[in-house]
Amino acid sequence: MTIDDYDAAVSLTEKLQTSLPIKVRAGKEFLKTLKQRGDVANPDQEFVIEHVEYSGDMGGIMCVLASDPEEKEHYVVSITHLNIDPNHPLAAEVQRYQRQRTRKLILQHQGGFSAELLAPASAKKRKRTYGFGK
Repeated sequence: MTIDDYDAAVSLTEKLQTSLPIKVRAGKEFLKTLKQRGDVANPDQEFVIEHVEYSGDMGGIMCVLASDPEEKEHYVVSITHLNIDPNHPLAAEVQRYQRQRTRKLILQHQGGFSAELLAPASAKKRKRTYGFGK
């Protein structure tokens, strides 16, 4: 099952790249990662996206973040783990991408009937027969 619409994700990546730098805040999962590393995990801390790249279905749209422009340490985070500034012109489009990607990831890991509906149908191999019904 594909997670992202490739053309839409690449298009959004290009739009984001042209509108850099973008102010964001850490989402819940990114905050957990910061705490596990022993870094300061302040939900109100602003980060700046310095670079954006699409990494396919495995990672989605990846962002290179810096909390301070002079700081040497950078973070590489999926855009699904970030909260974009609501005043940014692409905020609605990014939030739509985040919702769609998160929903499809949940369905993929959940399995079951709904995941089967979204999965592409696999071609069944037919047993070669001779004649009609023989």
